[in-house]
Amino acid sequence: MNWEVSSMPLKTSFFNPTLFKKNLSRSWPLWGGVTAVGSLLPLYLLLALNNQEYVHFDREAFVQFLYEAAVYFLPVFTACYAILVAMFVWSYLHNARSVGMMHSLAIDRKGLFVTNTLSGLAMLLIPYVVVGALMCVIATCCGAMHVGAVLTTIAAVILENLLFFGMATLCAAVTGNVIATAVYYVVLNFAVPALDALINLLAAEFIFGLNVSNNDWAFLFSPVISLYDNVDTIYREVDGVRAQLPVIEGYGYIVVYGVIGIAMLIGSFLLYRARRSESAGDVVAFSWLRPVFRFGVSIVCSLTLGRVLYELFWVSISNEGRYADMIPMAICMMISAVVGYYAASMLLEKSLRVFKGSLKGVGVVCGAIVVLCLAVELDIFGVEGRVPKAENVSAIRVSGYLDINCDTEKFPNLLEDVIELHQMIIADKDYIHGIDGIWEQNGEEVRWRSIRVIYTLKSGSQLERHYYLPLTEARTKDESTYDGKIAEIITSPDVLIASVTMPENAELCYGYVEYYNPATEVWEHLPMEYGDWEVVHEALLRDAQEGNFAASHGDLWEDQIKYVEPEEPQANLYMEYRYGSQKYDHTYGMISVSLQPTMTHTLKALVSVGVLDYPMLDSWSNLGGVPWM
Repeated sequence: MNWEVSSMPLKTSFFNPTLFKKNLSRSWPLWGGVTAVGSLLPLYLLLALNNQEYVHFDREAFVQFLYEAAVYFLPVFTACYAILVAMFVWSYLHNARSVGMMHSLAIDRKGLFVTNTLSGLAMLLIPYVVVGALMCVIATCCGAMHVGAVLTTIAAVILENLLFFGMATLCAAVTGNVIATAVYYVVLNFAVPALDALINLLAAEFIFGLNVSNNDWAFLFSPVISLYDNVDTIYREVDGVRAQLPVIEGYGYIVVYGVIGIAMLIGSFLLYRARRSESAGDVVAFSWLRPVFRFGVSIVCSLTLGRVLYELFWVSISNEGRYADMIPMAICMMISAVVGYYAASMLLEKSLRVFKGSLKGVGVVCGAIVVLCLAVELDIFGVEGRVPKAENVSAIRVSGYLDINCDTEKFPNLLEDVIELHQMIIADKDYIHGIDGIWEQNGEEVRWRSIRVIYTLKSGSQLERHYYLPLTEARTKDESTYDGKIAEIITSPDVLIASVTMPENAELCYGYVEYYNPATEVWEHLPMEYGDWEVVHEALLRDAQEGNFAASHGDLWEDQIKYVEPEEPQANLYMEYRYGSQKYDHTYGMISVSLQPTMTHTLKALVSVGVLDYPMLDSWSNLGGVPWM
C-alpha cells in the first residue's frame, strides 16, 4: 500500500470564534451590567421628550454632551473598566491548571492572544456602542444629529480603550498573580508623578528654597491625569465671535496615548509568547524582572517609610529646624529600604527564608540610598542657586509676605527688585539656617515670614522657590540685607500699582466689601452692582498711583510704612477678574486690599456707588473721622 503525504502547508489561525464567543458568554454580567446602567441616560432623555418636559436638546447640546462625555467621563471610567475586563480575560494566566489547559488546546499562543485581546476590546466597547447608538437615534429624531462629532467621539473611545486595555494587558503579561495585576496597573498609571513627588519632597528637605511640587513632565506619564490636564471642551472664537459648536482641545494627546496603547499590546504579545506556563501564581513572571521588582519596592519603602521613621524617631527628639539632617535621614531610609528589599524577596520566593546570600543586593540598595541623599544634600545640579535672568522672564508671581503678580514688560523695575531680593536671600543662607527656630535674638524680636517666588519664563516653563525668612527691625533699616530689600519693595509704588493692576485683556466680573461688624461679631458682605466695578477699580488705581495706601500684607515696624493693619482688620475690598488663556475659557484672579483712611479716592467711589455710607465709615475705628468726610 502506498501512502501519500499531502504537500499542502498547515494554516495557522489567528482568531478562534469559539473562544471569542465563550469569553463573551461567560462575561455577560460584567459588560451587560455596565450596558444596562449606561442605557438609563438615553432612556431618561427619551421619556422626558415623550412627556414633553422641557429638555434643551438641539445640535449644540448634543455635540456638547458627546465631547464632555469624552473629555470628563471617558478617561476615569475606561481606566477602571479596562482593568476589570483584562483581569477576567487573562485570569487563566494566574492559575496553573487553567494555563496548562489553555496552552494544550489546538490554538497556538498567537491565536490565544489575538482572540482574548479582541474579546476584551469587545467587552469594553459594547456598552459604548449600545448607549451611543441610542443617543444617536434620539438625536436624529430631534434633528440634533452631528455626524462629525459622533465620529470624533467614536475615535476617542476606541483610542482610550486601546490605551487602558493595553496597559492592563501588559500588567497581566508580567505577573502570574491576579492581585499583582491590579497593583501593577495602578503603579503603571501613577508611578512617575508619585516618584517625582517623593523625590522632590526629599530634595526639599535639604535644598534651600526648593518648593515641594511636581514637574509638569511627570504627569505626561500618567495617562489619566494627563488627559484631564491637557484635554478640554472649549468654544473657539474667530474675530471675537464665539463659534456655535464646541471642539475638543488637546485631541492630539488622545491620539498619542492611543498609539502608545497599541505599542503596549504589541509588547504584551511578545512577553506572552516568551512567558513560561509554570510562572502562574508568581508575583513576577520573568526572572529578569525580579531584580527590578526588589529594587523598586526598596526605593519606594525608603522614600515613604524612611520619612515616617525620620519624623518619629529624629525630628520629634532633636531636630527643630526646617531642613533635615543628612546622616539620620540616610540611616532611616536605609533601614526602610532593607525592609522593602526583604519584603519583596518574600513575595517573589513565597517563603520567609530569603536572607541567605542577600547581602550583595542589600548593599547595592543601601549604596543607592546614600548616593541619593548625598546628591540632594550637595545639590549637584545647582538647584539652590538657580536665579533666572531678567530678559528670560515674562511674568513674576510673589505670594506670602509679599503679594506681586504682574507682567514684567509693565513693571521691569519690579522684576529687577525681585531678582535682587532672591539673590540676597540665597547669599544669606547660612545666616537663615543659623537662627532657624529662634524668635528673639539679642533682645530683638524675630518675625518669621513666608515668601514664594514663581518666575514664568519666556520658554513657557516656570521656576518656583519658597523661603521662610527671619526679619528683624534693625536689619530692615539696612539696605544691604534681604530684610531691607523687602522693606524697600513693600513701600515701592510699583508694588502698590501692580497689586491692583489686572492682566492684559482682563475684565472685572465681581466686587464686594467685607467688614467685621462688632455688634453682631460676624463678617458681613456688601456686594457692588454691575457697572460700579470699573468706577471703584479706577479709583483704586488712582490711590495706588498716588501712593495713598500701604500694601495689605505690610506688617513691618510702624515707622517704616504708612499704615499698619489692626489685629482684626475691619474692612477689605475684593475685586474678582477673569482673562482668557490658551487652555481654558477663562482664568480668574483676585484683587484684595485692606481699606485704609488715606484711600480717599476709593472710599469716595464706594460711597458714590452706594456700597458704603458716611455713618458706616464713622463707626469703623480705623476709617472714621478721615479729613474728607
